[in-house]
Amino acid sequence: MKKQSCVRWKWIIAVVLVSLAASTGYGQDKPWSRALRGELYPSFQMLSGDTVTAWDGANRVELDEAPTFGAGLGFNFNDHLNLNTEVLFGSMDSTQGSIVTPASHGHQTVGAFLWNVNLDYNILKSRLTPLITGGAGLFRVHEGEAHICESHAAGNLGAGVRWDMTDSVALRVVYRWIWVQEFAHADDPFEFDGLSASLIFMFK
Repeated sequence: MKKQSCVRWKWIIAVVLVSLAASTGYGQDKPWSRALRGELYPSFQMLSGDTVTAWDGANRVELDEAPTFGAGLGFNFNDHLNLNTEVLFGSMDSTQGSIVTPASHGHQTVGAFLWNVNLDYNILKSRLTPLITGGAGLFRVHEGEAHICESHAAGNLGAGVRWDMTDSVALRVVYRWIWVQEFAHADDPFEFDGLSASLIFMFK
């Protein structure tokens, strides 16, 4: 498990405070609304590395830091609530044996797939607003030669800022924490955190 939980939460708190400060003066925008508008967006998520023990501490499994890229779709129920889903793909270096067969030590590159369904709460009605988000989904890793292929439920929480730069284009930046239910033989869940960024195109 990670040993930097306090650092992670300091980052999240810092993002929220900076977002609130930046939002000062943006509450009196001209008439405008994101309500009842759909969204399409490319997305980027940095996944930090994590190390867990396996087989009751007899082995160690390490996944290195990795960027993931993908796309998402969302809908704004009103100026505050946004439901969105996204899929992300990337690859991660794995050391100290495979996840499924930890007795086979070595170094491998595993493909990573992440699917999220999130509910965002935009705190302000203005174009620039801090936000909080939470959701659930699926995390999958696969590597053909070592026959690694596992899919597990994943949850996430985050905080950040959204800036609707025009009536149809927005930027969302979130610092997100992701935890994945236990892989086969692992003693603890994997945990990842990192920055997520999306360039959003809105439509009616």
